[in-house]
Amino acid sequence: MNLLIWPASFALICTLFTLYESLQYQRRIRRLENSAPLNTGKLPLVSIIIPACNEERHIEAALASVLALDYPKLEIIVLDDRSTDSTADILHRMSEQDPRLRVLTIRNLPAGWLGKNHALHVGAEQADGEFLLFTDADVRMAPDTVSRALARVQEQDLDHLCLTFRLDLPNALLEMLAADSLSGVLIFLKPWRIAEPDSRYFIGIGGFNLIRHKVYAGFGGHRPIRLCPVDDMLLGRLVKKTGGRQECLDGCNFITVPWYNSVTEMANGLRKNAFSAVDYQLSLCILLTLLIICCQILPFWGLLLTDGIVRLLCGLTVIAMFFSQLLAARAFALPLTCLRWFLLVPYLKLWIFWRAIIITLQQGGIDWRGTFYSLDELKKNMISLMPWRK
Repeated sequence: MNLLIWPASFALICTLFTLYESLQYQRRIRRLENSAPLNTGKLPLVSIIIPACNEERHIEAALASVLALDYPKLEIIVLDDRSTDSTADILHRMSEQDPRLRVLTIRNLPAGWLGKNHALHVGAEQADGEFLLFTDADVRMAPDTVSRALARVQEQDLDHLCLTFRLDLPNALLEMLAADSLSGVLIFLKPWRIAEPDSRYFIGIGGFNLIRHKVYAGFGGHRPIRLCPVDDMLLGRLVKKTGGRQECLDGCNFITVPWYNSVTEMANGLRKNAFSAVDYQLSLCILLTLLIICCQILPFWGLLLTDGIVRLLCGLTVIAMFFSQLLAARAFALPLTCLRWFLLVPYLKLWIFWRAIIITLQQGGIDWRGTFYSLDELKKNMISLMPWRK
C-alpha cells in the first residue's frame, strides 16, 4: 500500500472539517442588520474608548465616523498614548471642532503594562457609561452601528457583544492573507457557539468590544490581562469566566477596518501576537506548522507529483481548501478575486509566524511601541487563548 495515502487522507479529513466549520459560521452567525436601531425607551449611556498611539494615517476618518453615530447618549474618550507623530494635533483640532470628543493624554507607561491595555484601562476608569465600547483608532462605523448593537444587547440581556468587520486592504494578496488568518481564528474560537449557556468558547474583537461597565469592573478591567498582547480576545474570556452573557454578530456591513498596507507591515504588526497566541509554547508552534504543511501545502504538490488514489485525495483536498478560502473571503466581505492567491498564502503565513517567533526568542521578548517586554514577564502574566484550558 502506498504510505502517502495516510497523510493525504489526513489532510483531506482536516480540510473537510475546516470547510464544515466555515459553513457553520456562515449558517449560524447572526447579522447586525437583523436588529432594528434602538432609539426609543430607556437609552443607556455608552462610553466609547479609543486608544491612539501614532495613528495619524487613519484616526481622523475613524473619529469622524464615531462622531456621526446616530445613538444620542454617547461619551467619546480618546487616549493619546505617547504619540510622536501628528496624532495629538489632529485630536486637538477635532476636539475644538466638536466638544463631544474628550481627549486624555498619557505621557508615561507604568511598569508591567502593555501600552494599549493601559490606555484602555485608564479610559474605562474615566468613563461614566453603563456600557463601555472599546474600539481602535482606525475603525470606521456606520451611523446606526451602536444603536443596533444596543438593541441586540437589550433584547438578549447581554453583558458583552462584539462584531466582526469588513477589511479594507490595498491588494488581493493581502486580502487573501488576512481572510485566511482571521477565518482560522473564527473557526478555532467558534463565535456562533459563545451564546450557548454551557459553551466553553469565547471571543473578543478589538474593533468592537461592547461590555457592561459593572461586569468589566467586576473582574478588574484590563488589569488581569495587562501584559497580554491579544487583550481583545481575552476580554471575552474574562467575561465568560465570570458568567457574563456574550454574543458575536456579523458586522461587516457596519464596521470597516483598514488593517495593513503591505505584507511586511502585516508581519511587523502581528509580531507581538504570534507567540502569545500559542501560549509561548514551541511544541504548539511546531504542531501548527506541521498541520499547515500537511493540509495546505503538500496536497497541491501531491496533485502534481503523485498518481492514483493519492492524487485523487490531494485533488479533493485542494478543492475543499479553495471553497474554505472562498467562505473566508465572504466572511469579511472581500472580493473573490483574492482567491487567485490562495495557494501562496500558506507559505506567507508560515513566514510571518516563524519570523515573529524567532525574533521574539532572539530578543528574549517583544519590542513594541518603544517599550521592551521580556519573555519571562509575558509568560508569567499569560492567560491562555485555548478554550479548553483554565
